[in-house]
Amino acid sequence: MGERRNPTQKKRKYWLDISKRVHQQIERLPGYVRQRIRERISALADDPRPADAQLMRGYTDHYRLALAEWRIMYRVDDDVIVVEVIKVGRKHGPEFYIDLE
Repeated sequence: MGERRNPTQKKRKYWLDISKRVHQQIERLPGYVRQRIRERISALADDPRPADAQLMRGYTDHYRLALAEWRIMYRVDDDVIVVEVIKVGRKHGPEFYIDLE
């Protein structure tokens, strides 16, 4: 028999791991984009795989979110309940996806 959950029980909240480098990337964004990016990242703590998240080709745990020409790259680790934000910025071409580790 499957696991039963109390409907009032909250889902586990994921820890957001955002490096100093990513904070700097966010701070360099234009003001009109910065707040939207922060909101989307914060929402990942409650739902690390929103409907518009795309699984990265060649990875089992790396995702991207698109906001017009802007991208949020992140990794989900369900074992330790962490969302690690890897990179934030404007996508100018395939080189944006280089150096994701």
